[in-house]
Amino acid sequence: MQTTQVYAVNREQANCLEVRTTELPAPPAGHARVRVEAAGVSYGDLLFQRGVIPGGPKAPFVPGCDVVGVVESVGDGVTTLRPGDRVAALVVSGGYTTGITLPAERLVPVPDGVDPVNVAAVSLNYFIAYQMLHRVAKVRSGQSILVQGAAGGVGLAFLQLAEHIGGVTVFGTASATNLDVVRRHGAVAVDYRNEDFANAIRDSVGAVDAAFDPIGGPHFWRSYSVLRNRGGRLVAYGQSEALRGGKRNMAVGAMGFLGGIILPNLRPDGRRTGFYNAWALEKKQPRAYGEDLAQVLDLLSADKIAPRSIATLPLRDATEAFAQLERGVTGKLVLTCTE
Repeated sequence: MQTTQVYAVNREQANCLEVRTTELPAPPAGHARVRVEAAGVSYGDLLFQRGVIPGGPKAPFVPGCDVVGVVESVGDGVTTLRPGDRVAALVVSGGYTTGITLPAERLVPVPDGVDPVNVAAVSLNYFIAYQMLHRVAKVRSGQSILVQGAAGGVGLAFLQLAEHIGGVTVFGTASATNLDVVRRHGAVAVDYRNEDFANAIRDSVGAVDAAFDPIGGPHFWRSYSVLRNRGGRLVAYGQSEALRGGKRNMAVGAMGFLGGIILPNLRPDGRRTGFYNAWALEKKQPRAYGEDLAQVLDLLSADKIAPRSIATLPLRDATEAFAQLERGVTGKLVLTCTE
């Protein structure tokens, strides 16, 4: 099977992606070969390409962490899948492609009747939000949380998933033009440019049980400051502050990890911090990946979750997708991978 892949070939802002065609061999034992229909595009792809996130893949590599497609063939020993099954998967990299071979246990069945573009639009964002809410912070009814960047893809996922928990007080930061989006999901909307979220929280509930922050740098410390002294938890999951105007600022990234993640844990005040990593969590809880992605797909099938909007681009236009990420997008970008 011939496959088209988009490679990140350097860490530059321009001319960083290259389309290549390669031959995809038959799947080995325990694996399945998937004809990819759609792949999600996330800001994390851009951060990986620029080398902002420590431990990320090194060029040349194929970006993309979420794929959906149809099983084309299976290797020896695979009994849970058969050709024609539609499946979804989350990967460290490799999503920008028309074909991919993966271990069978990483492929999660897609419910009948669900559009593959919609699957690609929710898989990553809602999966990581689900895990941070339920497996990391263990948010329950009666608690309060802070969601930074609440109108973004993962931020909106937090709001919608918190609604399904019920009885959770949510504070969500957003720009003035996006405050109505936050309020629509029952959250207390805070204009991050003109209001101090710390004051809003202290005036309302005093402190929150959990804060979810993708911004990084000194912002981690600000989110930490509004946690309850007993059991409060900061869950960091990004470092967008380390990439501004297309330029990397590794000092900001280092400041975030040291000042916002490591040093607070040395203070015996009952609060905890940590950087969410889906792959590290999976090592500790091997069943979490399959269970949580299946739960997200079931919620999608039942029309209980949905991204703000979806825009599609052909796989070969991945460069335009990156340009849109740089400019800022209000919905979810999805690459259509059928040629």
